[in-house]
Amino acid sequence: MENEKKIVKAEILFSRKCNLKCSYCAMADGRENTLSVPKWIKGMHQLKDLGCQLIVFYGAEPLLEFEKLIEVLPYVENTLNIPTTIITNGSLVGTKSMLLRLYKEGAKSLSMSYDPAPIDIASEQKSSKAIDTLTWFKNLGENVRDVAAIATLTSQNYKLLPAMIKRMSNLGIWTFYDLYHFDRKQPGSKTSKIDYDLCFTSLDTNALVSVLTEVNDMKKRGYLVHMNQHYFDIIKAVNTSYYKWNCADFDEYPSWLTIDCDGSVYPCDDFQPKISKKFQVTQIVKNWEKFKKQTKSVTKETCPGCLWNTHISSHAIKSGATKGFIFDF
Repeated sequence: MENEKKIVKAEILFSRKCNLKCSYCAMADGRENTLSVPKWIKGMHQLKDLGCQLIVFYGAEPLLEFEKLIEVLPYVENTLNIPTTIITNGSLVGTKSMLLRLYKEGAKSLSMSYDPAPIDIASEQKSSKAIDTLTWFKNLGENVRDVAAIATLTSQNYKLLPAMIKRMSNLGIWTFYDLYHFDRKQPGSKTSKIDYDLCFTSLDTNALVSVLTEVNDMKKRGYLVHMNQHYFDIIKAVNTSYYKWNCADFDEYPSWLTIDCDGSVYPCDDFQPKISKKFQVTQIVKNWEKFKKQTKSVTKETCPGCLWNTHISSHAIKSGATKGFIFDF
């Protein structure tokens, strides 16, 4: 079964600790990374056997588990030959020193949050670090594969997206975006509240589609935009006040996995339901069919749905709906 494409990507919540307190985030719950490095390595081999093409290390703040990260991430890049990226807020003391060590050991990609109009003080703090750190990392050497700024689009800032893309592209930085997701009370939600001033409504749909049409055209003209046509088409087809896309509605389920800081495997970083058996990344290959069966039904029945860019794009790549470039989520 080696290299059979059962999943397109894996997202690793490598730390649940964070030095920031973003008002909208529920990712940071203070938990330690409890899996040993040898077990993380074993888990990465399991993901390789599932055909994983991209592993994303984030969390809350992954650099708070640096001593493990410096061993695990380079192993994935250099030994398993699976591309990775790190998502960091960039605000820890010593961030550049840690990123430089990771680069020297094999890290080739860096992603950071950048909100065109800051959502709160922590959002502004992250955004202020992003351009400087991404530009610095990009210029470390020829082994850098890409750097990306991740924007959270809200009803207040989405019209600023084309200008952000132009600015980032001029600096050689890719732009990736997601729509603002609010707390819908699903288990494991990574959002902590509903801010109605930021939520999209049906009145925003036409204007949002107009902006994304412009963005899609910019991508075709060579601007650095991580968005494929399939995701754009999904946005056009839905009412943006309802996030109803459900991955379990499709035969491709699951096309990605989320691994928490204790090695637990879940359907999603935004949906971590209680199921009868707790699955571990170190044993996920032999338990694959059980994992699929148990989580698909509960996901279909109880997940409220989403419009997460990477998730929809992973499904599209696995299904063949888009040829997809692995970094073109």
